[in-house]
Amino acid sequence: MGKVIISLERLGLALAVICVTLIMFIVSYDAFSRYAFHAPLPWAFELISYYLMIAATYFAISATFQQGDHINIDLFRSIMAPRLRRLLDILWSLLGAAIFAVVAHGAWGEMVHAYTRNEFLPGYITWPAWLSQLPIVLGFALLVVRLCAHALTLLLRGSDPDVVDHTTGVEIKEHHE
Repeated sequence: MGKVIISLERLGLALAVICVTLIMFIVSYDAFSRYAFHAPLPWAFELISYYLMIAATYFAISATFQQGDHINIDLFRSIMAPRLRRLLDILWSLLGAAIFAVVAHGAWGEMVHAYTRNEFLPGYITWPAWLSQLPIVLGFALLVVRLCAHALTLLLRGSDPDVVDHTTGVEIKEHHE
């Protein structure tokens, strides 16, 4: 299961990198064409703000947790007993999974609603509204799976080698087949 989650997280990161790269090229070309030819790309802002920024953020959210790069307030964490730290990590992971499952479910509902009503976002090009919700649904769904797997692994093994823990210095061990 861990290998599947890591593979999906890497795919999400690759998609996020593609989105950021596209943003860079679109913004650069838009600025160049605006000043050089007085012909900006009229659709650039909508594409970037409705789709690419959202996708870049949410496709990377689970991998960001896996790498230990989410914001943490760990003032007392390093001085806690290992069992207490593990218990709190399990509880926080399950609480986070529950909250993000609600968010993913809400985004799913919004996406289905926009799709069934054939909604479009306003702008130079009428972009399908449901597509902007898809990265949110997929990103949070993968994060929920990651958080549940993390809690289960901590419960059964006592540590999770797939998730970086910066306060204890535990780094990821690469999975080799």
